[in-house]
Amino acid sequence: MGLIIGAVLGLTGAGGSVFAVPMLMMLLALEPQQAIGVSLGAVSLCSAYGVMISIKSRQIMWLPATWFAIVGSLFTPAGTYLNQLISTPILLSSFAILVVIVAARMWRQANQQPNDTTVVRASQPEKSTDNTVLCRVNNFQPFKIGPRCVISMSIAASITGVLSGLFGVGGGFLIVPTLLFLTNISMRQAVATSLFVITLITGSGFISYLVLGNAVSPSLLYQIAAGGMVGMTLGVISSKKIAGPKLQKIFSILMLCMAAVVIKQAINL
Repeated sequence: MGLIIGAVLGLTGAGGSVFAVPMLMMLLALEPQQAIGVSLGAVSLCSAYGVMISIKSRQIMWLPATWFAIVGSLFTPAGTYLNQLISTPILLSSFAILVVIVAARMWRQANQQPNDTTVVRASQPEKSTDNTVLCRVNNFQPFKIGPRCVISMSIAASITGVLSGLFGVGGGFLIVPTLLFLTNISMRQAVATSLFVITLITGSGFISYLVLGNAVSPSLLYQIAAGGMVGMTLGVISSKKIAGPKLQKIFSILMLCMAAVVIKQAINL
């Protein structure tokens, strides 16, 4: 299972972590809240491994990444707390809606921006020498920790943090579009940057999940995370050959199938 989660996370530009929770529920019969907790820990560890792969390419834009990660991490515990309060049928139904939205976005990107689908987290791009980050809402002046750029990014980061804690997802489907819209960085830089943000946000969610008195089997977490790292490594090897619009459409269809299963479970509760 970790192998599949790592491969999907690595072979998508955004949205791959939504596979984790349904798989944990269906294959290990975990309760939704348990699956979300395990997903947060596993995705954080896998993303951290992805950061180590990406860091040599100098594609990570550290200033916006750090700010996005800090704000998102502060709001993730709120999502984790809400996770404990919401009834299971509502939680599952809401998660299924989120999966459908992500799947639709991936399908649309495959049709309208096929070149972007070849940029995945497991790819190994050439080193980047362009580290300039300009801010759209600041008339494309250099990105600074100031009101115009930061407020816009903070709103997206807070939403990402809450959704991550609530549903156990990384939030790349929000992180990447936000970075592309607010800054001048490339798709490749946005995808690499999202891995760093996801590492901290999901890590914050996992810690808050434990602080709330929930338990996670260390053996289960380590096995899934180890499989995830292997899956991401295989993604690095195969991304140049298989990443593209067709693979992204396949992932979109699989997401819709998972959403249907989750909705069925919600109805049966």
